[in-house]
Amino acid sequence: MLGYRYPGDSRPLRIGAHAIIRAGAILYAGTTIGDRFQCGHHVLIRAEVTIGNRCVVHHKCTLEGRIRVGDGVKIMAHVYIPSGTQIGSMVFIGPGTTFLNDKYPMRRAAPVEGARIEDHVTIGGGVTICPGVTIGRGAFIGAGSVVTKDVPPDTLALGVPARHRPLPDSLSGGNLPELMLPQTDLWGSQSDDSWRE
Repeated sequence: MLGYRYPGDSRPLRIGAHAIIRAGAILYAGTTIGDRFQCGHHVLIRAEVTIGNRCVVHHKCTLEGRIRVGDGVKIMAHVYIPSGTQIGSMVFIGPGTTFLNDKYPMRRAAPVEGARIEDHVTIGGGVTICPGVTIGRGAFIGAGSVVTKDVPPDTLALGVPARHRPLPDSLSGGNLPELMLPQTDLWGSQSDDSWRE
């Protein structure tokens, strides 16, 4: 369902060129999505989300609304992203990752505060990102970690709670464009070299 209307919406859903939207997806009005977007089955993207060019949101992800996502972002299956979250460009988010935006849910009236993820971050599968955390450019978060405090740029964070270590040389330099930018599908026949332009 595209352009799902809600009370008080003021803008239509806008999706750029060459999008692939799969069955069961619900994208609300008031959201803007760039070119070469691709989503999996049963994705929910609520209102006031801005998504850049060449982004992928895989199966059964929920983006709760009032979220900003940069260019070349890959969000794998079963990821939950609440309001107030900001994601930079060239970010990889592993499957089953959960972002949070309230330290004391239902116990205070303070506004929610989502995480801020800078460019070229990799987040492994099954990670929990706590409210208000900033993950610096080029950081790498190990699978299953619980990130309770800011992660400096170019840092390896892993464990429960996540502890910081120097980023190994083999993981430095940011995410590879040839893995992040092509609009391809393991089960599809299409190929895409347009990202090289």
